[in-house]
Amino acid sequence: MRFRGQLALASALLACVIAMPAEAGIVPYVRLDYGSNQLQMHEGNNLIEQAEASFKAQGLPAEFRKVGAGLGPSGSVGLWLFPGFRIGATYSYLRSVRTNHLHVPGQLFYADDLDFRMTEVGGEAAVRFTRLLGFTLGANVAKGRSQLIEGYSAEDASGQLYQDATANGSKTTYGAFLGFDQTNPSGVAGFIRAGFQYRNMGSLPSQLVISDGTTTTQATGNTIPLDYGGFYLKLGIGYDLGH
Repeated sequence: MRFRGQLALASALLACVIAMPAEAGIVPYVRLDYGSNQLQMHEGNNLIEQAEASFKAQGLPAEFRKVGAGLGPSGSVGLWLFPGFRIGATYSYLRSVRTNHLHVPGQLFYADDLDFRMTEVGGEAAVRFTRLLGFTLGANVAKGRSQLIEGYSAEDASGQLYQDATANGSKTTYGAFLGFDQTNPSGVAGFIRAGFQYRNMGSLPSQLVISDGTTTTQATGNTIPLDYGGFYLKLGIGYDLGH
């Protein structure tokens, strides 16, 4: 409910900013972007490496991939309080999907499907130096809501095991960025931004559905430590109203 309240607050701010007339020195702005964000899933990647090494030790052709970067859109809306200083509300979403399968007909079927998701609502502040090609420094803080969905399957001569897990958690996230943000005389802006976002969510409670192919049970547990944070790169466009 708190997360929905923050989203409603950000939406209300957007409506107020759009409706607000630009005054001298105060200019509403909108920024939209899309980018790639590293996920520092160290413990998870270690487990992937261990599973691959175990299968290879048995002479099986395992070639597994680590957790990939998350992709998704983000945006901000707020006010230039001064020609080179702005504050605003932010929203971002990213998702990373990784599937590692191994199938040896008549011998083994193994699948581990991972789906990582992160949604953030918060605020930002940034300083732009127009005389330096729009060089920008900024920072942000947000309420982050993370989710992990995992589907695990293993079938071999010893039996079958299927497990579906869903974990959710929330925590304050924060980060810093730098880049170049330029606005033309018509108010249209373009920018590139690189930064680091801290999103270490820790171990999350999870709901499990476990089956051996005959009997299905439900259980609860805790995930390994999950870190959705890392370096990111974004490209975007925007508009400075009344520029």
